[in-house]
Amino acid sequence: MALGISSCNKDFGDINKAWQNKTYNATIPATYNYIASTMQDAGGIGTIYTSFLYQSTQLAAQYAQSGYRLDNSVGGSWDSYYYALSNYYKVMDLIAASSDSSKMINVKAMLKTMLAYKALKTTTLFGDMPYSEAGKVFYGSANFRPAYDPQSAIFSSALDDLKWAIDNFSTDADQISLGASETVFNGDIAKWVKFANSSRLRYAMVMRDKDAAKADAIIADALSKPLLTAGDNYGFYPATLSNTVYDRRGMYTGNSYVRMGSTMWHAMSSTDAEDGSGIYDLRAKIFFEPNSDGDWVPYPMNPGTSTPSETGGNAGGIVNDPYDESRLTAWEVNGVYKFSPLNFYYVADKTFPQLFITSAEVSFLKAEIYNKGIGGITANPALAKQYYEEGITESVKFWYGLANGSSIWQVNKPAAVPTALELSTMLANPAVAYSAVPSTALEQIYKQSWIAFFHQPLEAWNLQRRTGGKTPAEALSPSSPVLNFNKLIYPTSETESNYDNWKAVTGGTNDEKVKPWFMP
Repeated sequence: MALGISSCNKDFGDINKAWQNKTYNATIPATYNYIASTMQDAGGIGTIYTSFLYQSTQLAAQYAQSGYRLDNSVGGSWDSYYYALSNYYKVMDLIAASSDSSKMINVKAMLKTMLAYKALKTTTLFGDMPYSEAGKVFYGSANFRPAYDPQSAIFSSALDDLKWAIDNFSTDADQISLGASETVFNGDIAKWVKFANSSRLRYAMVMRDKDAAKADAIIADALSKPLLTAGDNYGFYPATLSNTVYDRRGMYTGNSYVRMGSTMWHAMSSTDAEDGSGIYDLRAKIFFEPNSDGDWVPYPMNPGTSTPSETGGNAGGIVNDPYDESRLTAWEVNGVYKFSPLNFYYVADKTFPQLFITSAEVSFLKAEIYNKGIGGITANPALAKQYYEEGITESVKFWYGLANGSSIWQVNKPAAVPTALELSTMLANPAVAYSAVPSTALEQIYKQSWIAFFHQPLEAWNLQRRTGGKTPAEALSPSSPVLNFNKLIYPTSETESNYDNWKAVTGGTNDEKVKPWFMP
């Protein structure tokens, strides 16, 4: 992805500071492509996943408290959005000034979709934030210190922008194509419509408990328009991007201390048999692996004094680290780790995508809608069950395909697709089979959606928070640093360059325990 554009990337200062008399020559394709590049995960987000969100959502456990600081990791996501927003205003000005502006409706719709998606993603991380006045440094010093907008207003405006995009995407032959600069969906308008509409459905569900009237109208409308279907798993795939790899192994080394946790283990296995004979979830052996003795042993989410200590790391030539790169050539380590780690190949593969939204997520959202009967939709247990099973099936097939397609995966490599018998057996397992009791079935929908979000900890966190903690969970230690972890703190750049507005919304204290508006 072409990032070397002087107008948008080089010499970019703090988001609230002046441009210091520099000269920039922006073009529409280059500026668009820069904004597209910011759809990738921002710097620091991986550390937030492994050091905070895994433990908070209980997708995985940590056998020791992370040595990473939250305030050192939040700036990347914050800056990524505001850099994109500043360039968004600039490119929209360029489009408006172009003699071909009427032929660039699709380009405007793509830009609106990306910025709406980024605004919604960023506000779910931080809560209230600069929005309506932000990103306008091009227009003078009065815009250097933007006020914070309430999260409710950000949701409303961004969702309206997604609707505008959906309503205005066009297949008319006169619409200008950006060619190779359109690196998100390569100009496929049908995909853009599905992405915008599916994102709209996701975030309408996130906000529903706080504004049911607006959310229900959006949900009903979204269900009447194209959504992701079987096989649609949208994101950035390194194989389709020149010179791109996503090296995630560093997220799991150093001070992250990640292991399979007892909550996820009990969501995937019917017993604690260390030989793995109780495992019923087909994804378990893709996400995790046995300990160095070949036993399946989860780390307790709330360890006690009798919990054995985990060694980890390398010392004296002994490799105790299950994520050590040497395992690419020598699968068996010569050291000891007592608790089941994440599967080394899952951690080490550099071709796995950064996902925007998946068909499994959309299926689970539909299952929830038909289970509850919301958005003007009458509750329909049969349809809820259909979409629930569809979501599980889509998630399992997606992970089988990725693991099988991995060039580094050698040991215990799964088939390209699960067999029909394997899927039917999993769906019939008592812990998975859809319940006739709506309240129990809803818990199952949340559980399976949570598992499917293993590669997307932020979305698992959104699900946990919007449902009031109804995703699988065990009691955490009272001293756990992620108890009541409800939002990211604001980056220090805000206290340095936008202090008055930061103080107005925080009262002068950066507190991750403050609930964002969408939480019950």
